[in-house]
Amino acid sequence: MDCDRIEAEEIAEKYVTGGLDDEEQADFELHFLTCDRCFEQVQLRQDMQAALVRRARRGDWRWLAVGAVAASLLVAAGATWFRLRPVSGGIASRAKVTARPALNLMALAAIAPPRYARPQWRAAGPTAFDVAIERYTRGDYAGATPDLLVASKADPGNSAASFFLGICYLMQNRNDEAIAQLKATIASGDSPELEESYFYLAKALLRQRDIAGAVDELRRAIALHGPRQAEERSLLDSITREAPPAQ
Repeated sequence: MDCDRIEAEEIAEKYVTGGLDDEEQADFELHFLTCDRCFEQVQLRQDMQAALVRRARRGDWRWLAVGAVAASLLVAAGATWFRLRPVSGGIASRAKVTARPALNLMALAAIAPPRYARPQWRAAGPTAFDVAIERYTRGDYAGATPDLLVASKADPGNSAASFFLGICYLMQNRNDEAIAQLKATIASGDSPELEESYFYLAKALLRQRDIAGAVDELRRAIALHGPRQAEERSLLDSITREAPPAQ
C-alpha cells in the first residue's frame, strides 16, 4: 500500500469511518506507522470527526455546514475531506467505529530511525558495513539491508551491523525479522547499542500488539539508566495508560 493508492481510494477516510476490512486496516496501519504524511491525514480526519460529534451532541447543527467548508479547505492540499453523508445511527453512532484507540497504540509504535555515530577510532573504508551505513544515512533502508546482513554474518561481534540491520527491517515493516535481529543484538551482550536495542524491540512488539512484551523490554531499557531513560519512561507510561497489560 502506497500514498498514491491511499489518496486515490480515500483509504484514510475509510479507516477513520470504519470502512476498511480487517486486512485493509492492518495494511494501512503498517503503512502510516512510518509515513508522516498519511499519519497526519488520519489525525486530521479524526480531529474533524470528533469536533463534529461534539457539536452534534450540543445540537449545534448549523455549525456542520460551516465546518464542511472549513474542513474542505484544510485538506485540499492532501486529500478530500471525509463526507458527511447520512449513516445509520447518526454522526455520534458513526464516531463509535473510528479506529482512534488503535491509532493511539499504533502512534506509540512509530519510530524515528536512530542516527549512526561513527566511532572516532573507526576510519571510513570500502567495507560492506560502510557502504550500508552510507545508504542508511540517506534513508535507503532497503538498499542498506543486504550489506548489513553481509556485515553482521561476517562479523557476529559487530553489534552496530546487527542493530542497524534490525532498524532497517523495522523501517520496511519487516517486523518479525526486526524482532529477531534486535534480540540477537541484545543476546550478544553489553554493547553501545544495548539500550536502544531494548527500546526499538519494544516498538517492534507494539506493532504486533504484544503489549506485555513491549512493557518488559522498556523496563529492561530503563534499568540501564541510559540517555533514553526519560523517553523510555514516557513511552511506558503512555502504553500502560492507553492499553494496560492484562494481569
